[in-house]
Amino acid sequence: MGSVEREYKYQHKWTTIVLCAAFFGLCTVVLGFEATGNNRDLVINHLVELSPDWAIRFHWLLTAFGAGSVVITAFLAYHRLTFHQRLLFGPTAMRVPTSSWSRNEKEIAYRDIQALSELNIRGQRLLFVTHSGGTDIIQASMLPSKAVFAEVCELLAARKQDNA
Repeated sequence: MGSVEREYKYQHKWTTIVLCAAFFGLCTVVLGFEATGNNRDLVINHLVELSPDWAIRFHWLLTAFGAGSVVITAFLAYHRLTFHQRLLFGPTAMRVPTSSWSRNEKEIAYRDIQALSELNIRGQRLLFVTHSGGTDIIQASMLPSKAVFAEVCELLAARKQDNA
């Protein structure tokens, strides 16, 4: 690829990791206490009525889901600490992580980019980079800021245009 003109960290934000851990941890504790001390029926949306035994099972199921979510969040924290993923932009190509769970990077020559398309799904902005080797997705939430995402979109559009 040669020299690197721009480099951006591409990883989960600490605020997201900490808030998820706190939320799911609190849910796990509250639902665990509810499961251990429950002795009454549970009515869900006036549609489903559970006996005390089934209500306890339901609370334990939700507790297990919360605990599983805490474990996944801990793995995300581990991932952020050990996988130093980034986006690199050089004069003729860019480098992106091979996958979310890989330390490897792959190079995409600007001349190989066939299409760029931006998609917004419930506030999550994504940039689809279609090239001769497939399609890679750049998530705005993995970049340091929305401004950096906009900069990456503009940079790729300009480089695609220059190499068309």
